[in-house]
Amino acid sequence: MKRKALYCIDTSALIAAWDERYPIDVFPQLWNGIAALIAEGRLICPEEVAHELDKRSKDVAAWMTDAGPIVIAIDQDTLDHVVRILASHEKLVAERKRGSSADPFVISLAKLRGAVVVTEEGPGTEAKPKIPTVCSAYKIECISLLEFLRAESWMMSGKRHASSSGLFDDVLGPE
Repeated sequence: MKRKALYCIDTSALIAAWDERYPIDVFPQLWNGIAALIAEGRLICPEEVAHELDKRSKDVAAWMTDAGPIVIAIDQDTLDHVVRILASHEKLVAERKRGSSADPFVISLAKLRGAVVVTEEGPGTEAKPKIPTVCSAYKIECISLLEFLRAESWMMSGKRHASSSGLFDDVLGPE
């Protein structure tokens, strides 16, 4: 039997999902699915992501707190790995963000736990690396939010409203 994937999610993916693409008032089943993955222990993030979310999107931060044990405390192994990541990819964290970037913590946690990184960051370059660039260097699978939804086989199905607007009620659920 194939092992179900463990995912380590980045702040950018949560913000993109909650605030930009799949708000809970329109896609409640998506968020129910995400909550189910959290309950199964298959969706995690380092506490640095929770700190970033608290600054950038209080609504998704509050939802995450209610959803369950997604946040993994930073331990010495994680910190040691973060130091190694930053030693080889020092530009991963911009000088102006140095105190608040979760990126190396996401990569470190994913590497230590054998998780797939979920991020909405672009690839970056060697001169200006982003999460996907560094994940590639460490042979960590890194996928986008849409690829995450596909990996879990979540599909949209529409039901027409009786209204004349022709809008759809989108429902997300496992295949």
